[in-house]
Amino acid sequence: MVVRHTLTVTEIGELCLAANGDHLTGVYFPSHNPSPAAEQLGIWVSPADSILSAAADQLHEYLAGERTKFELPLELPAAGFHRQVWDYLSNIAYGHTASYGEVASALARPRAARAVGTAVAHNPLSIVIPCHRVVAANGNLTGYAGGASVKRYLLDLESKYCGDGGADLLASLRH
Repeated sequence: MVVRHTLTVTEIGELCLAANGDHLTGVYFPSHNPSPAAEQLGIWVSPADSILSAAADQLHEYLAGERTKFELPLELPAAGFHRQVWDYLSNIAYGHTASYGEVASALARPRAARAVGTAVAHNPLSIVIPCHRVVAANGNLTGYAGGASVKRYLLDLESKYCGDGGADLLASLRH
């Protein structure tokens, strides 16, 4: 399989989408930290590539408030605790948040909030695996690969379109 990537322009900036075979492997911001390694990106291809095109379409639908869940085949590189965290993040409902400590407790590792933060920081599928929904215990918006303003934008977006009390989400978060 040839790893490949393309770019899509969105209202939150240019996103780099990466795939391996028929699976999406990465959604990266221009200033993503940590930056993806060259082997994670592979070769540049046309945006018409089927999985990359589907990912771009779904990201645009999400950012337009028309999609609350992604339906893409994903390939995640890690096993172990990072994978457990990413799987958990995928189940945080649209328009809702969880703290790092809550995620750690849910994974039966109540003292692992910092390890959760490390796993969140290494999430290769920004937005698709919604690491933007993880906040500090006091409600502060902590680090995000796309920057704090993008994290705020995504949470505001979800709050606006969430039908089950998402407006309360913003009231609980600190700016």
